[in-house]
Amino acid sequence: MMKVKTVDVLIIGAGPAGLALANWFRNSSINVLLVDKKPGPTRRGKAEGLKSTTNEIFDSYGIGPQIATESWRLEEIAIWGQKKDGKSGIEREQLIQDKVEELGKVRETMLQQSRVEYHMQQNLLSHRNIIIQYNTQPVEVNVDESLLHEDEVYPVEVLLVKTQVQPQASSDSLENSTLYTANGAAKEVEERIRTRYIVGCDGAHSWLRKQLQVQLEGDLTDSVFGVVDLIPKSNFPDLRRVCYLRASTGTILLVPRSNKEVRLYIPVESGSSLSDPKDVTFDRIIDAARKIMSPYTLEVGSVSWWSAYRVGQRVGSHFSRHNERAFLVGDAVHTHSPKAGQGMNTSIQDAYNLGWKLRLVLQPHHKLDSNASRRLLATYESERRPVAQDLISFDRGYLKLFAAPSSQFDTEFLQAMKFTTGLSIRYPPSCAVQLPNGVQTAEQLGPSLLKADLVPGKRLPDFQAVYQADGITTWIHKRLQATGCFRVIVFAGDLAAHQHLSTNVQKLGEYLADPENGLGHLTAGGEAAPVEVLMVHSADRDKIELLDLPEVFRSWSDSEGYDYWRVLADAESVHEGHGRVYARLEIDPEKGRMLVVRPDGYIGAVLDVDDFEGVEKYFNELGMLSK
Repeated sequence: MMKVKTVDVLIIGAGPAGLALANWFRNSSINVLLVDKKPGPTRRGKAEGLKSTTNEIFDSYGIGPQIATESWRLEEIAIWGQKKDGKSGIEREQLIQDKVEELGKVRETMLQQSRVEYHMQQNLLSHRNIIIQYNTQPVEVNVDESLLHEDEVYPVEVLLVKTQVQPQASSDSLENSTLYTANGAAKEVEERIRTRYIVGCDGAHSWLRKQLQVQLEGDLTDSVFGVVDLIPKSNFPDLRRVCYLRASTGTILLVPRSNKEVRLYIPVESGSSLSDPKDVTFDRIIDAARKIMSPYTLEVGSVSWWSAYRVGQRVGSHFSRHNERAFLVGDAVHTHSPKAGQGMNTSIQDAYNLGWKLRLVLQPHHKLDSNASRRLLATYESERRPVAQDLISFDRGYLKLFAAPSSQFDTEFLQAMKFTTGLSIRYPPSCAVQLPNGVQTAEQLGPSLLKADLVPGKRLPDFQAVYQADGITTWIHKRLQATGCFRVIVFAGDLAAHQHLSTNVQKLGEYLADPENGLGHLTAGGEAAPVEVLMVHSADRDKIELLDLPEVFRSWSDSEGYDYWRVLADAESVHEGHGRVYARLEIDPEKGRMLVVRPDGYIGAVLDVDDFEGVEKYFNELGMLSK
């Protein structure tokens, strides 16, 4: 009889989404199995653009510097259109900075998917609780419905088959490859897995989505595109800028890459009757590019990768099934055009949203009960499905924006830049997003203004501050490592100038450290604590003594000493200037503010500094305060 192996999480697909999800379980006791039918990581091609919010995720995983070192920064965008004098050809219409003021940093970079996967994979290798198996394909899944409402059970059973993959010679894609074992048999080595949770990160042709009977809702676009990575020989002047080239025959997106390469997204044909992308040749793609770029010339120096595709603009009917035991992430549950550079970013951000929730549910300490677990896991769909739907709507409008720009092009394009960076995302109220006192509905918060503001459900805006203890500069998202813990960030204001703030902070510190009548059992334990407490004050640093502050802001460990890096100041740095945190976030230094920040960097609650009841309510709603 075949032996059954148990794991806590089974991830199908070891692309960017699967690897991003697996990275949440580093430094934990949660057992994770990650399988992919490919023989190894992606070698070349596929997705490439990285938005700043995705780079924040890499920072939280500890691989931000490696990825930044290899990435190519994008600084300028050139818009080209048809000549206005009636002559044929194109001319530059605008040159725009690739910049969003609210971010305060680089908005987007380029790094090929293979290198992104490499760094995320390397980050997992030293963690024995996480196993990656390539040449492995699921062929059967069964869910025991009678176990779905119980804790500490493994209701999902999956049959895995070890394979060797022989890709088709004409394509670098493995989607339609034939599966073989060494002796030519389709099934030689089988493994049966029982798991608590299963996650499909297996792309647009997702096997798990089909097994879960989740439908993709929407349509295929009426265009076939080609994408080419090449070293061009051309007299076109903007090869090292991001370019949108709009001609009567179509719109090219050109993006500069490292190694003197550029990536071209090229429309090959459109209409109701389209060629099969597999039948599109490289020469046909280049011919289409030359027609759009005319009168500029294009010769091909070398080509590292190319492909053709027809994109669907579709969203899954469900993101989770079987009482929050099975999930779909990334391309497995939504597809859209690549022209806004959202594919890999949205997939990684889906995984980032789900990962901390699974980690919280599965961690052995401060364990949630089954009802609280299901309530929290249900927020994955309620938070990420609207994001996917908004992305599809945006995608359609974005393509139209370049097909026929309006008189408000500058405003619309800036809004598009903010949208693609994630500034418009605001998760709805739930057990993980608490509305402020006196606000009954999300609508009362008003529409998202695409700004760096402190609103429950929105990403914590990144900001620069200096550590009180040593004056070293940091950005807050680099400080918020993906350990699974929540943060209570106290914007204490000018403690030196206002005695009432100092009194409030003293009382708050005592409450946060009190295990009986406060949150002490959540904040104690050093790096292993479920909740970390941080402070950002606006006083002169030389008027604040770290050891005068409540101990929860400078916790002591016999083995590690004081934690000097919990208190930050909104102050001038030695080399990087002043972050102007309070001004940017519109915080009154005479009143201060308190935030609960979720493990994924999104704001769970916005509170007054003396609102003990509000912070306790938040963690109670999550089920973390049940005795």
